[in-house]
Amino acid sequence: MTSTLVRRATQLFDRPVSRRGFLRRLTYGATALTMAPLTYTLKPGTAYAAICNCQGQNCDCGAMCCDGYTEFCCTLTGRNACPSGTMLMGWWKADGSGICDDSSGPKPRYYMDCNVIDCGTCGCGANGICSGNCQNPKVYACECGNKHCNHRKAGCTGFRYGQCNQDVACVGPIVCRVVTCTPPWELDPSCTTRVLVDNNTRFHNAPCLEDDRALPTEGIPVVGDWEGDGKVSPGIFVNGRWHLQRSDGGPNIVFSYGKVGDTPVVGDWDGDGVDTVGVVRDGVWYLRNSNSGGSAHLSFKYGKPGDIPLAGDWNGDGVDTPGVWRNSNRTVYLRNSNSAGNAHHEFTAGRPGDIPLAGDFDGNGKDTISIYRPSESKFYIVNKLGKNGGSLPVPSVEFVYGKPGDVPLVGDWNGDGVDTIGIYRSKKFYLRNANAPGTADLVLR
Repeated sequence: MTSTLVRRATQLFDRPVSRRGFLRRLTYGATALTMAPLTYTLKPGTAYAAICNCQGQNCDCGAMCCDGYTEFCCTLTGRNACPSGTMLMGWWKADGSGICDDSSGPKPRYYMDCNVIDCGTCGCGANGICSGNCQNPKVYACECGNKHCNHRKAGCTGFRYGQCNQDVACVGPIVCRVVTCTPPWELDPSCTTRVLVDNNTRFHNAPCLEDDRALPTEGIPVVGDWEGDGKVSPGIFVNGRWHLQRSDGGPNIVFSYGKVGDTPVVGDWDGDGVDTVGVVRDGVWYLRNSNSGGSAHLSFKYGKPGDIPLAGDWNGDGVDTPGVWRNSNRTVYLRNSNSAGNAHHEFTAGRPGDIPLAGDFDGNGKDTISIYRPSESKFYIVNKLGKNGGSLPVPSVEFVYGKPGDVPLVGDWNGDGVDTIGIYRSKKFYLRNANAPGTADLVLR
């Protein structure tokens, strides 16, 4: 196995994906499959359905282990991701489940299969599939998932779908499936967009896929008052898709808006009390007045490519407007209107490498600029804007919170009208209800 293969496998396997994520179904009959990498036989709905084998276990033939389909990865490992030692080799989609639908309309559910990538000393021949007995050591035996008759089989089906990682000539059986709402080519660029469909699988499900509040483990953390109840909740922006966690415990708000490479911004752009999304691309702001997909309600140019975008209510009129921090001259440029034009407030702040933060840290209804210094893991909280042509005032309070590598956050987590700090680390949000050092008052993921 080449170092390139190992590296690619590790990158995919260790990256879990939310239940609304990535998998389409191509099912190929193992006996009908020809495995020249660019000429796979793609025929959904045949290979699985023809098989009724309880994998040597004493199960009733009506048990899930005998239905011919492969088990979900999250059932086997607790994670909706290809496990170590496997690689994504193909996908199909199912329409009509309703699980992935969002405000823009019906969306498909994607199914991806994870094949063993260690063929040991065995070769593959023309079909590109080695026996499951060739692993050295043998990690994935053909059996009912976790040896349970009510789990589908794992490590048994010897075929590959073919739209992903076509440069890998020889793989073993399918171990498990990942299921999400994100197209597979967005998760693994090696996957093609060639579509196969099997709507028979649209309602295949498992308890481990049913966490409506789980956020993706990759992406850019964002925070906002998504429901207008005064409490700020976390979210994730990943590859143009937003996953927003509701403060009332309901299912996440999930939709697509923006593109890969955009910088996400959040604010109350119309003063209705609800924070909504936006993206900044090459100095142009594209803002939505609802948390849903669609076209921008507002768009304008403000700042330059490379500026760090900020959003806040700088004048206390109830509407969030843009700002930017330019690292090259350590200068903040704030505007009181969601439109192109000159800055209404301009002052220097921080040092090169600092991260600017916007928030109402004293509850007076106006947002100000504070600083997080990653080199010190330290917050510098300031309750006034700098004077035009001047510099940021002396901090009201400064303290260490977090560790190197953390992403700083600001929000009113408890609805008391005062913004306080938080950090994002290792797929979790650690939030404080006071602008002071201490342990997290709230830990979310």
